[in-house]
Amino acid sequence: MKLNSVFIYFVFLVFVLPVIAVAEPLNTCQELLCQRENVKDVMKRVVAFQEEAFGDKVVTDWKVGTFYSGVYAAYSATGDEDFYHAAFDWCERAKWKLSGRQFFADDICTAQTFLDIYLKDKKSHMIADISRALEDYFGKQNLNRNEMGWVPWKGQEASFTGRHLWWWCDSLYMAPPVLSRMYAATGDQNYLELLHGLYWDTVDFLYNEKEGLFSRDQTYFGKKTPNGKPVFWSRGNGWVYAGLIRTMDYIPDDDPQKRKYLDLFSKMTDTIVKYQQEDGLWRSSINDPDWKPMKETSGTSFYCFGLLGGINRGYLDKKTYLPVALKAWQGLLECINSQGRLGYAQLVAGAPANVRPNDSIDYTHGAFLLAASELYKMGLTKEDFVELREPYDIKLLSQDGAWTWFNDERVIFDGDGLYIGSNDSHGTSRVDYYSVAKAQSPFAYQPFALSSWQSKDDHNNPALLLLDRNTILACYTEHNLEKQWYYRIGKLGGSASFRTIDWQKEVVVKAPAVTTYNNLVKLSNENGRIYNFIRCVGWNPTILISEDNASSWQEPFDFIHSGNDRTRPYVKYSSNGIDRIDFIYTDAHPRQAPENNVYHMYYKAGGFYKTDGTFIRSLEDVKGNALIPSEGTMIYAGVSEGRGWVWDLEYDKSGNPIAAFINSVDGAVGNDLRYRIGRWNPDENKWEQEEIAFAGTHIYAREQHYAGGIAIDPENVDRIYISCDVDPYTGNRLPGGHYQIFKGYYDGVCWDYEQLTFDAQVDNIRPVVPRGHKCEDMVLWCRGRYDTYEDYETVIVGIINN
Repeated sequence: MKLNSVFIYFVFLVFVLPVIAVAEPLNTCQELLCQRENVKDVMKRVVAFQEEAFGDKVVTDWKVGTFYSGVYAAYSATGDEDFYHAAFDWCERAKWKLSGRQFFADDICTAQTFLDIYLKDKKSHMIADISRALEDYFGKQNLNRNEMGWVPWKGQEASFTGRHLWWWCDSLYMAPPVLSRMYAATGDQNYLELLHGLYWDTVDFLYNEKEGLFSRDQTYFGKKTPNGKPVFWSRGNGWVYAGLIRTMDYIPDDDPQKRKYLDLFSKMTDTIVKYQQEDGLWRSSINDPDWKPMKETSGTSFYCFGLLGGINRGYLDKKTYLPVALKAWQGLLECINSQGRLGYAQLVAGAPANVRPNDSIDYTHGAFLLAASELYKMGLTKEDFVELREPYDIKLLSQDGAWTWFNDERVIFDGDGLYIGSNDSHGTSRVDYYSVAKAQSPFAYQPFALSSWQSKDDHNNPALLLLDRNTILACYTEHNLEKQWYYRIGKLGGSASFRTIDWQKEVVVKAPAVTTYNNLVKLSNENGRIYNFIRCVGWNPTILISEDNASSWQEPFDFIHSGNDRTRPYVKYSSNGIDRIDFIYTDAHPRQAPENNVYHMYYKAGGFYKTDGTFIRSLEDVKGNALIPSEGTMIYAGVSEGRGWVWDLEYDKSGNPIAAFINSVDGAVGNDLRYRIGRWNPDENKWEQEEIAFAGTHIYAREQHYAGGIAIDPENVDRIYISCDVDPYTGNRLPGGHYQIFKGYYDGVCWDYEQLTFDAQVDNIRPVVPRGHKCEDMVLWCRGRYDTYEDYETVIVGIINN
C-alpha cells in the first residue's frame, strides 16, 4: 500500500467511522475495511508498533506469548515472510525455552508459537523444552502450591485435576492449545486424553451453565456487580472463547470429545453476541456494561477472532454471525491509531475494570492479529457482501414498541401509510405513522402517544379502526388492572408524507370487570355498527357495541365461555367489513387444557352460525346465555396431536375462512410447537387442516405455548409469514437459537419457506400483515429483546416491497 493511500485509509478510520458506526450490519464501509490489502496493512502496523515497544528485551511470558501467537497466525493467513521472521526470531532469541513453572499455564503459553513453527519446519529442538516439561504431567497425582505460585485453593497440596491446575479461566487459552498441538506434533494420543480430562474438569468447575459464561475463578462465585448481576469478566471469557478455537484446530474430527468442545463454543457464542454494544465492542463487565461503560478491546479482539474463526471452520453460520464479527472489526479499527497502537485495552487484571483510551498492551495486539488473520483468510469480496445482505430491505417502522397477537387490528394501511399500534418500553400505548410514499419528507415517521398512563405490558397495545378516510379510532386497556377501558378518536390531516392526527380527549369507559384485549370491527350492512371484542365479563370474550360511530357504547356482555373465570376461551377475529365476523377460538388457555381444541363459528345478520351455515343462536339470545365452545365447528381436536392455540384468521378469494394455529406436540412442555393451517372446503362441507411447519420452542419459560407467531397474508392466503427458532422443515435449531422470520409459499400441495432475517443477537417475533395492501410483500414484526410480556426492548420493523 502506498503511503498516501495509507494516510487516507487511517484518516477514514479516525474521522469517518464514528459517524457511520451505527449503519446497517453489512455496509460499504465494512466492505472497504475488509479488503485484504487494508487488513494486511493494519496487521503490519500493529506488529511494527509492538516490536518497537519491546525493543531489545527478550521476554517469554504469557503476554508476549499471546502476541507472537497472533504474529504467526498473520503469517499463516497471508504467507508474508516478514510475519514468519518476526515470530521465528523471537523464538530463536528465547532459545525455544519456556518462561518458568511447567505446571503454571501462563508459563507454557509461549509453547504455542514454538509448536506452530515446529509443525511447519519439523526441527526437534524447537519443542524439546516443552516435551520435557510436559512429561511430568503424566501420572502426576498432586499439585504443590510452590509449583503454581498463588492459588485460591486451600492447603499446601491439591489433587492434579483441571480445577486445581487450571483454576482461572484465562488458563484455558494458555495451556490447552499447547496440548492439542503436542498431539499434532507427536501423534501421541496421551496428550489428547490429558487435555480432555483437565479441560472438562475445569469447565465443570468454572462454567455457569445458566449464564453461559465462565467465572474468572472460584473467588468470584456468587459475587455481584453494583447492579446486582453476577460478575463475569469480558477478557476472561475471551481467553476461553479464543482458546477453544486454537485448541480445536488440532483435535481430530473423529475424536469423540470434539463434539463437546463444539457445543461449548456454540453456547458461548450465543451468550457473547447478545452483549455486543452499539459501537461493535464489548465492555469489561460483559453482562453488565453499565457498571464499566468504557469500550474495551482485549475481550473484543478475542470475540472477533472466535466469531471469524468459527465461521472459517464451519462451526458458525456465516450469514448469521458475520455481521456481528464485522461490526466488532469496525469497532476495533476505530480504536487503533495510524502507528498501529490499539487503545482501550484492559491492562493486566483478573476482573472487570475501567480502561482509558491510551491503554495498550501486547496481548491485546496478539488477539487483534488473530482476528485480522481470520478476516484476511476469509477474503471477502463485493460479491460476498451482496450475497450476505438480507434478501429484503427491512425498514425501521416504529422506534419503540411491542404487541400481543390478541389485539386487532394492530396495524392498518390506508393506501398512503401504516398506522402501527404498540405498547412501548416506557409503557405508553401509542400509534406510529409511517408513510410509504416514494417521495418521503423528513416527517414521514410520526409518533403519537395515546394513553394518559404508563403500564409496560404488551397486552396494552391499541386496536385500530378507520372510521372513515379522515377519522381513526384507537381502543386500549391496562392488562387486567382496571374495571375500565380507554379510547381516542383522531382526525387525520396533512399529506401522505406528513401525516397529522388531532387526537381528541382520552375517553374512559367503565366496565363490570377488569379488561384486556381490544378487537375492532365495523359492519357497513348494519348501518356502520362497531363491535369491540374485549376480555371482560367473567374474564371471558365480551362484546361491546356502538351504534353512533364510537360516541357511546352499550353494556358489555360475554358471548362465549368455557368454565370459571380463570378458564376462558381465546379468540381471533376477522371480518369482511360488510356483513360477517368470523371467530376461531379454543376451549381455554393451553396451559389449562391438555386437550385444547380449536373451533370456528361466524356472526351474520344478528345470528351465530357453524361454519356450514347451521344456525346456532341469535345475538339477542347470546346476551343472556353465552355460547360454549362446542356449539361451533371443530377444526382441530387437541386430543390428537397436542393442545392447540389460535393465531390468525383470514378469508380466501371465495370468502371461505382460513385459520392459522399451533399445536404443542409435547403438551405442557412447549418445546415442540408446530404451525398448522385449516381451510374450509365448501364442496366437502368440512375443515381440512394440517401441520405446515415446525415452530420451535416457546419464547419464554412462564408461557410454554407462546410461539414466535404466524400471519396469513389477507391478500393472498397461500402466502404466510412465520417466526421460529428452528428450521421450519426439519425442526433443527437455527444458528444462534434466535427467532427468525420466514416467508411461506403454498403451491397447492406443500409449503416452501424462504428465510428473511438472520439475526444472531435479537429475536424477530409476531408477524402481522395489514389488510388491503397491494404490495408484493408487506409484513411487520417486533425485533429486539423479548423476555416476558412485561420485559422487552423491541422496535417494529417490516418489509414493504412495492
